[in-house]
Amino acid sequence: MIWTKRRSSLMGFIFLAVGLVLFSALLLLKSETQRRETYFSEYVQNIAGIVRNQLDTNEAVLSGFSAFLQAVDQSDTEATARYAAVVLSAYPHIYMLEAARAVPIAEQAAFEDLMRRTWRPDFALKDFPSLTQQPVQPQVYLNETWPVLFMYPLLPESSSIYGVRLETVAYLSFALARTYNSQKPVVSPVFDMYEGGSAYILMQSVIRPEQERGSATPNFFGSTMVSLLLIKTGSLLEAVNHANVDPLVHIAAVLKTAAGSESDVFSTQVQQAGFIDRLFLPQLNDRVEIRSSSQPMTLVFVRQLRFGDVLTEEMLMILLVLAGALVLMPMIMIKHFKAIEKADVEHERSAYLASHDVLTQLPNRNLFAERFSQAFSDWEVKGIPFAVLLIDLDHFKEINDHYGHEVGDQVLRAVAHRMLQAIRSCDTVARYGGDEFVMIISHLFDPESAESQAARVFDTVAQTVVTSAGELTVSCSVGVSLCPVHGQSLDTLLKAADQAMYGVKQLGRKGVGMTEFPAT
Repeated sequence: MIWTKRRSSLMGFIFLAVGLVLFSALLLLKSETQRRETYFSEYVQNIAGIVRNQLDTNEAVLSGFSAFLQAVDQSDTEATARYAAVVLSAYPHIYMLEAARAVPIAEQAAFEDLMRRTWRPDFALKDFPSLTQQPVQPQVYLNETWPVLFMYPLLPESSSIYGVRLETVAYLSFALARTYNSQKPVVSPVFDMYEGGSAYILMQSVIRPEQERGSATPNFFGSTMVSLLLIKTGSLLEAVNHANVDPLVHIAAVLKTAAGSESDVFSTQVQQAGFIDRLFLPQLNDRVEIRSSSQPMTLVFVRQLRFGDVLTEEMLMILLVLAGALVLMPMIMIKHFKAIEKADVEHERSAYLASHDVLTQLPNRNLFAERFSQAFSDWEVKGIPFAVLLIDLDHFKEINDHYGHEVGDQVLRAVAHRMLQAIRSCDTVARYGGDEFVMIISHLFDPESAESQAARVFDTVAQTVVTSAGELTVSCSVGVSLCPVHGQSLDTLLKAADQAMYGVKQLGRKGVGMTEFPAT
């Protein structure tokens, strides 16, 4: 029972220690995960701020270009080109500045002829589907045509764009129509450029007063224009990548156009996390709405945490210490409990040796005295008498002298075993010294039962004993005294039993003698 309780306690302590270590490890991992979440939130705000600043810059550049077009001379393309060059050198993320003017439908032929005479001999008004050999798509029909007249920088791959009617470009048609109803910039959907890559256009209506002009100077910009800012999506992606100190964050940008549709601006590519990472670690998600008046954009951030993120060098050192504790603590506890068990065994052995005879394993005098005290206490409380028996082996000295002490010890052990079989569990037999044994016969109801129990012990002992020297015949003399009839102390009762046994010895040994009852 004690061993079972101790083993349960040991297992409980081990489980508690392991649980505390694992709980500490989980707290550390959770703490590191929360730190990564905080870092991710700050990272999202940083990237969103970069995108917001670039969008605000686009709007400011377009506003400045529109203001310049209102003030520039109607035919001064050189000044316009110089202005555009300064702007693009300051803001290299802007791909191109363009300008288109309104030409009434009825004046298209005259305008085309004017541009050939005063500007470009090869000038022609063009439809975008014909230029790109693409099918005609739905468009908004306007009362004017809007040919592109100015572009900076002038790139060889985009020179054919001169004279293209903006209203024939499907993805610009709706945005162009919206500029009629608003002085604010209007954004187009993201589209694939004629010269390659993807971009979107930010445009703004420009109204200027009519100017008197001579016949030699062309009315190049006119009084109704639209300024255009061509922005490659790659420039925005480049700005994000430049500040993207965490390449494992997936970032997607979606532009909400003037028509209410959504266009994908860019999407970063990241290496997919492993199955174990996705199984045990959280995925961080965030969404930022950039409420730009002209370029409303949504940024979506996704970051799958990996064990490489949370298992930093410091974390690994701490976990290594915890792992060592996880191994050492159960070992120390087991060793400690084994030491306790060994000490208990030694204590039990010492206690046993202090209360038992080494040779026969029977109780010794000390333990017999304790058992006597218990029996005497029961008599005092319950009034139940008991008997004390003194047993002496007959002619034992002759066995030792003739066969040796080893054979004598064999006889003593055999006799002790037989005595244990002859008594009840409530009785006690002890070795009192040499070849003398004592017994306490408890719960007696009459003197005859004590004498019959003594006879039973006598018969049990008086049998042959098998030894290394052969079979030997053993007998004994038994003296019996009763408590409280013959005394109320151990010494008194033992003396009385000894006198009874001495009487048996005088009669030739091999018998049971009862102490005489005192005269009444």
